[in-house]
This record gives sequence, structure tokens and C-alpha cells, in this order.
Amino acid sequence: MFGRRAIVVLCIVVLVVGGSLTAYEFILVPSGSVCQGIAGGSIVRRTAVQATFGAVTEFRLPGLDRWPNAITTASDGSVWFAEQEVPGVAHLFPNNGTLVEYAWPGYPAPKPPDCLQSVSVSGIAIWDGRVWAADEFSNAIVGVNPADGSAKVLNTTGRADFPYWLAVGPDGALWFTSDNTPAVLGRIETDMTLSVISLAGLGSDEPLQLDFVNSSLAFLTTINQSLNSSTHACVCNGHVYSFDPSTVAATIAPEKVGSGFNLVLPTSVSYADGVVWVAQHGASSVVGYDTETGTWATYPTSRVPWTNITLPLLVEANSGKVWFNEHQANKIGLLDPKAGTLTEYSESDPPAANFSGVQNDLSISAAADGLWFTSMTGNYVGFIDPNIGPTFLVGVAGANASTVPPGGNATFTVKVSGTWTGKMTVGSSDSEDYQSTPESIRVVPSMNTIEPGQNSSVVLRVTVDVGGTLRGGSYTVAVTFSDDLVQQTAYLFVKVT
Repeated sequence: MFGRRAIVVLCIVVLVVGGSLTAYEFILVPSGSVCQGIAGGSIVRRTAVQATFGAVTEFRLPGLDRWPNAITTASDGSVWFAEQEVPGVAHLFPNNGTLVEYAWPGYPAPKPPDCLQSVSVSGIAIWDGRVWAADEFSNAIVGVNPADGSAKVLNTTGRADFPYWLAVGPDGALWFTSDNTPAVLGRIETDMTLSVISLAGLGSDEPLQLDFVNSSLAFLTTINQSLNSSTHACVCNGHVYSFDPSTVAATIAPEKVGSGFNLVLPTSVSYADGVVWVAQHGASSVVGYDTETGTWATYPTSRVPWTNITLPLLVEANSGKVWFNEHQANKIGLLDPKAGTLTEYSESDPPAANFSGVQNDLSISAAADGLWFTSMTGNYVGFIDPNIGPTFLVGVAGANASTVPPGGNATFTVKVSGTWTGKMTVGSSDSEDYQSTPESIRVVPSMNTIEPGQNSSVVLRVTVDVGGTLRGGSYTVAVTFSDDLVQQTAYLFVKVT
């Protein structure tokens, strides 16, 4: 991990600006009052210092903290992302570490004593010759021309407040979500004309992310953070919707996807190979909806000792693999649904051991050769190359699914092979509830630790005991092998009848 420095932990129950997602995020804030902004309209060229551990390469940003968030890759392999403290956007060339920072004209730089950023950027896109970013705090969408740093600004106040996510539509327009109710989408033409599309039937749901599949299919995630009228507790659910972007009018009524399944704050959606993948930011799992069978599957993350909720935030599926970030676990997950395995990479070296090690890595962007992510308080942009390691692999030998009656059990064979330098621990999680904590299901491996191995192969017998009161249904059990910077998980599928 780059440059350890004194930090304080703030639980920013940042009261939402109109239901903003940041309402319950844990944010680590650098101590001190040295502001690192850049004069508005400036272009500054620097070099990002690189460090590599395992499959992860970090590109350290200048200053104490640029608060990087929102990231996208360009066709030439370079990377664009927002620097919220500048405030503006930055262009990283990973082949030599060149970093070009573009400060937005008209925006003041942060000032003491708090030096906190005056913008909040989650959405970024390359469109119409400019790099665009959505600033929720200012109700503004800003497009920078890389040639001269000049900017176009579209103010959305009163029309589509709190712009959150940007996506280039198949119609050539720039679309965005409004993290607000009543639910609307925004659509920007190249002449900067803004049209606002009302979304009928969404109730208290706030739009978050768009995923355009083709000219006639798009998916939208929404979250509902309203309060229950009786208990006054957060509803904290949401939905995935689909619509046809080619037939959009002033008002559309999106169709709910996979009705009857309870999603816990579904903040992100990505479609690939007939499956709608969803990150649940109020849970410790990602889920997939098979559009052919009409069924949902839940994939628990591994567990960490400092929290029961790992907070997956964004998901991107491509080439048969599913990437996602785990905010409170400080990890990036790579799910292979066909193999039934999950690899989790620590975003820091050494890995986080408690909340103070969480670096708020809130955005990801998949590339052909790996995944880019931003570390908001780690002050770096990171890249994961899945072709490097891990040095060990896990898998199920034989069947990975079984039907079990309440009170019964099933036994599976799990194999781990390769090299691990330290003592490996064996843990478990499952899909019983949103925390993925085993309760009515008990996982009993034939060994809980594995001694260091060099070109080794170890076979475990894993017994899954099902409690007598467990309701019928399909459950996913995760058996996880941890070796410092990397965790490898094999999934077992249990149907309780």
C-alpha cells in the first residue's frame, strides 16, 4: 500500500443530498489541512509512481489525496477518472505513468480547515470528443476537451437533480440517472439539448445505474431508502428494470426484472450471456438473474472479521467473468460462474485488518486485460491483472450440487492445489441472509487450516449440515481458502426440500 499516513475514520452518515447513495458510507479522511487543489481551468502534467504486489499495480496520485472516484477506459488503453479534490478529471497513461490533470474552470479548489472536496462524482464517460463527469453536489454535468482543457457545463437543477451515472446510449446521446424521486432519466444531445424522461411506476425508487445492452434493450438499477411508515426503519431494497431505449418518449414504464426476489440496495447492473448481474450494496453477495430460466442465483463473498456486510458496489460482466468491488472488505472480486469459483484480491498490501484499512475503492472499469479501480482515500488508481496468479486454485471434485431435506446433510469434495507460503485458513459463508453468515446451515470441512505447501495438492471433505427449521429453497455455500493477499472460493449449491 502506498505511503501510510495518519488517518481518522468518519462514519459519514452524510445526510443525503436528495437520497444520495453516500448516506451510509464509511469514509477514511486524511488528517491535516493541506489542500491539494488546482486552479480552475489549469492543465498539469505529472508522473504517477507505480508499485506492484501480486496481480495488483497501484498508480499513486500527487498530494495527500485527490479523492479519485469514477473511472473509465479509453480505446487506446489509457484511463480517465475524476479527481474530486482538484476538482476535475485526470488522464493516466499506464505504459509510462504519465498523469495529466484537468481542473474544471469555474470550480473553486478546496480550502482549509477541512479541505474536503466540493464535488461528488460517480459517473464518467467519453462522449462527443470530451470527457464528461456528473457532479451530484452542483447538479452539473461537465465535459472537458482534452486538447485545451475548456469545458462545457450542463446544469440539471430542477429538471434532473443529483446526476449520478453516465452512459453513452445506442442512439448516440449521453444518458444519465438522477439519484432522486420522482424517478427520471436525463438524455443529452450533441447540441447540449437536455430532455427529461419520467419513469412511471417506480414509487420511492431512485435510479442509480444504466447498462445499455443494444439498441432495444437497457437495464436500470434503483434503490429505495425511504422509511417504513410503521417502524421508521430504512426500507433499503430496490429493483432492476428493463426498457427499450429506441422507443423512449417523455414518459416510459420500465418492466421489473425477476419479480419476487428481494434485492438489498441493488446499486449496479451488468448484462452478459443471458444473465443480469447485480451488486447488492446492503449485503455480502452479488446475484445473477438467468433470463432464460427466470431464476436468481446468489454468490456470497468471503467474510471479514470487522463487518458482516462487505458492501459490493459496482459490477461489470464480460467474457464469461464477473468483476465487482467490495467496499467494506477492501477487496475486488472476480467471479467465474461457469467454474463456480470466486477470486478475491486485496486492494492493499498488507490487506486490511479492520475499518482503518478500508481505502474506499468505490469505482471500477473492466478492460480487455483486467480491471481498473479507484481508491478514494488510498489516493491511487489500481489495476488488477487476472493473468498474474493466484499461485493456488480451488475447485470441486465431483458434483457441486445436492438436494438435502431439512435436518439432513450432504458431503462434497473440494481440492486446493498450487503453492501457498503461509498457513492457509478455511472459512465459509452462505446465502441464507443478506449478511452471508452461516446460521441454519453449518459447513464442516475436514480441516480448518492447511500447512504451507509448495506445488501441493490437498483434498478436503466438506460436510454441509442443514438445520431442521431451514425453509425450503436453493442456497449457495461458499468454501473459502485464504492466503494473505488472495482468497479463493469454491461454491456448493444446496437445494433444501
